[in-house]
Amino acid sequence: MSADLLAPSGSMSRIEPNSGGRARLLAVDDDPGILEVEREVLTAEGYTVETATSGQEALSMVRATPFDLVLTDLRMPSMDGLQLLREFTEADPEMPVIILTGHGDIGCAVESIKQGAYDFLTKPLHIEKLVITVEKALERRQLRANIDLLERQVSGRDHLGALTGSCAGMQQVYQKIEHVAPTNSTVLILGESGTGKEMVAKEIHRLSHRSNKPFVAFSCSNLPPSLLDSELFGHEKGAFTDASSSKTGLFEAAQGGTIFLDEIGSTTVQTQAGLLRVLQEREVRRVGSTVSRKVDVRVIAATNLDLDKAMEEGTFRADLYYRLGSVILILPRLRERVEDIPLLASQFLQKACEKLKKPPRQLSPRSLELLTGYSWPGNVRELENVIEHAVIFSPREVIRPKDLARCVANLFQDEHPDTLDELEKRHIQDILKRTSGNKVHAARLLGIPRSSLYRKLKRI
Repeated sequence: MSADLLAPSGSMSRIEPNSGGRARLLAVDDDPGILEVEREVLTAEGYTVETATSGQEALSMVRATPFDLVLTDLRMPSMDGLQLLREFTEADPEMPVIILTGHGDIGCAVESIKQGAYDFLTKPLHIEKLVITVEKALERRQLRANIDLLERQVSGRDHLGALTGSCAGMQQVYQKIEHVAPTNSTVLILGESGTGKEMVAKEIHRLSHRSNKPFVAFSCSNLPPSLLDSELFGHEKGAFTDASSSKTGLFEAAQGGTIFLDEIGSTTVQTQAGLLRVLQEREVRRVGSTVSRKVDVRVIAATNLDLDKAMEEGTFRADLYYRLGSVILILPRLRERVEDIPLLASQFLQKACEKLKKPPRQLSPRSLELLTGYSWPGNVRELENVIEHAVIFSPREVIRPKDLARCVANLFQDEHPDTLDELEKRHIQDILKRTSGNKVHAARLLGIPRSSLYRKLKRI
């Protein structure tokens, strides 16, 4: 370690390594000696330290993988520390940035604080001050994260972007989305059809630093296996019959953004091998080509299948599963979040009325009761369709049970017989139950002769 890079420090009390795990730090400087000092000192304190010798390199690294803190020199060619600070703040507003500067640039260093830097350090570096500043910056970031989490838990939000629901299961989904969105980790979304897997993927993309880049959604069950590879990875002219020209695949089309692969469990083992290559090597090879093309794409996959069973049966590769499942989100079924149905129904009512250019509608109390009592095998998507059906066919402002789709309205019909004979039968049975089977007493309560009651009982 070069001695002239360090300011003398007195006896430094020992600072324990980061207790929350190995925080990942990025040191940026065009001076290799400074980078060596920072890496040695901070690695000894228990941190994982990566280095970059230019602003462009650092920016690419931050966009590719999450860091907990950045130390950057103020004066660097091409892209200086202030410009880099602005880029970092855009990529991750919560990531603390510490500026390193010479004594002659104190004014610029102060300006960096105004623009969002956590602090600045002057060269030559003072070891103890470097370590303490990093430690405090990480502690403040963790404190902010804890406060945000507590506020979300206390507020019990009923929305996150386009997602709706206030039940405990949805609160957990919101928290996981907000934790994983700023990273580049792959995400695997599990849940029944109609639970909103694509909406969750869109929300992750919206909250990520890739939000200004493409979001490409594709269902892997839409094409036969022979065409799926071409759709995902592209093909060259003449690669197969009818390949009259070259084609860009969806991974290339999503460059810099996010690709959402729905129904990933329906892919063949051959396609899975290609997907694994993309995740491992960050490159695709078009069908019929020997040339690989680099891609920078975040992958979010989803399925309603049991992938554990598929792996046991050999129809889904275990190595791909572990690559995709860096983070796993499990979406609750609608029948497991009954308390969210009134909120969802109200949202879908407003949406349907606007779409169909209908006057505002509202649900009768009995209609809402039936909606909450239905099992919803089609989940949220089915609820939205039922509400739209009701808006189309209801002639009144208030939607009644008979206006609902048959699957739900049948619940009302089962409990409310239509014919007078059925109503009379139920009434007589109720009276007999109240009189413990005493027909004389029952006839008196019904206001009819005993002979009439006996005739009616023969028809029951």
